Amino acid sequence: MRFNRYLPEETRTLLEEQYKDYIKNTPMTKKEQRAVREWVKDGHSVYENSSGGWYDGGVPIPFLEVYRDEEYIRIHTKNMSPDEARKFALSYYGWDDDPAQDSEPIPNESGYILDKQFISEIEAELPFR
Repeated sequence: MRFNRYLPEETRTLLEEQYKDYIKNTPMTKKEQRAVREWVKDGHSVYENSSGGWYDGGVPIPFLEVYRDEEYIRIHTKNMSPDEARKFALSYYGWDDDPAQDSEPIPNESGYILDKQFISEIEAELPFR
């Protein structure tokens, strides 16, 4: 495999071995194979992804799973407005974007009731996120 940038020999060997094993054991279309191959040629492992997504156990989500999700969303939102596409993607991942829920008060440990809108405004001003 010809890599798109310089990588040490050990890294190239590891990436090629991972790639060959992954291709052999993972069913995928030709388009997906090309995407995975280009990802590896750019110096990435098949077991890491472009969005930095991780499973709950701290294991990175493989590139192909993220690629398939992105393709699914891209296909289904092709003719949607940006707002509709955003809502579709949030729904796809199971995140509700219902503004009515944003105004519901949240009781905390001290018994005070905090408004989600108020909390989001405070969090927006934090220097870290």
